Amino acid sequence: MAQGASPAAPSPRLFHARRSRSFRALWMLEELAVPYQIDYLDLGKGEQKAPGFLAINPSGKVPTLLDGDVVISESGAICAYLADRYPAARLAPHLDSPARGAYLKWLFYAAGCMEPALTDHALKRATPPAQSAWGEYDAMVVIVAGAVGRDRYLLGDWFTAADVMVGSIVRFGLAMKLLPPRDEFAGYVERLAQRPAFQQALASDMASRTAQ
Repeated sequence: MAQGASPAAPSPRLFHARRSRSFRALWMLEELAVPYQIDYLDLGKGEQKAPGFLAINPSGKVPTLLDGDVVISESGAICAYLADRYPAARLAPHLDSPARGAYLKWLFYAAGCMEPALTDHALKRATPPAQSAWGEYDAMVVIVAGAVGRDRYLLGDWFTAADVMVGSIVRFGLAMKLLPPRDEFAGYVERLAQRPAFQQALASDMASRTAQ
């Protein structure tokens, strides 16, 4: 649903690079069904290190989101911000909801535990348990498989921003053969792939190839 912004109410602006973690933010924006803008950056050309972009995000990383005067980086933070910023989309439980705790747990478990455990596995690196705040790879696989195989989504029938984060990592892990081909993972990814917003985000991500 990418569109131009109106002068009176600027729409969120996403700095995005194809086939990157930035896909999570792109997918999240599509789930919101609100107008947004995309600036495509070519990482191969180093456009994320250009002075203009570094002035916005000194880390030189995507995704980065501009929402008026607000600048947000890190995909988990962007997903959390957008879910709360646009409550009508119902992508996050309210602050007083009993489901809020589980939602936050999975939102942060994705980047804080799943990704480093997958990295250890990919590099065949055994981080000493005393130094591994994210836990062991095998334990992570069992925990996530149990969660995504129990119901349609992490919070039962309720799709949230946590599914954007966890789902994108499960999808990547299967594609790169970093996760075992368990039925729980395959079924979860298939359910996510049926969402129109996911399909539109994929189309927008592919469109970036011709935009660069």
